[in-house]
Amino acid sequence: MRRAGLRSGQTRRAVMEVLAGEGRCLMSAQDVIDAIDVGSRASVYRVLDDLYELGLLRRMDGRDGIARFEIAHPDPDHHHHHVVNEETGEITAFSDPVLEAAIAAIADRLGFELSGHDGILRGRPRTDDGTA
Repeated sequence: MRRAGLRSGQTRRAVMEVLAGEGRCLMSAQDVIDAIDVGSRASVYRVLDDLYELGLLRRMDGRDGIARFEIAHPDPDHHHHHVVNEETGEITAFSDPVLEAAIAAIADRLGFELSGHDGILRGRPRTDDGTA
């Protein structure tokens, strides 16, 4: 933030801390507001937009029209995808080396040097009889 000329104010610090928290993945602005006790709604939205524009956050726009954010880790070991439970809206992060290899192979076959990718799976949990 400092390199981009932004002060590390109380709201910015609080937003980054909550998003960097253990198990935090794809939080809406309202989730962030509920989790911190500083700043106004407008300042939290402004901070999220600023951090996204700086490339410090990743953004996912859900089918529900709500934007969700997470830390954009420069370390490739933090790379993951998401599965959305369409019944509950719960979002779960997952990593899969087989999926990563398939994505890399597809990019290679299409003649692309991959600079990044995102994966969001949506569905409903299967029941014991195998139906959704």
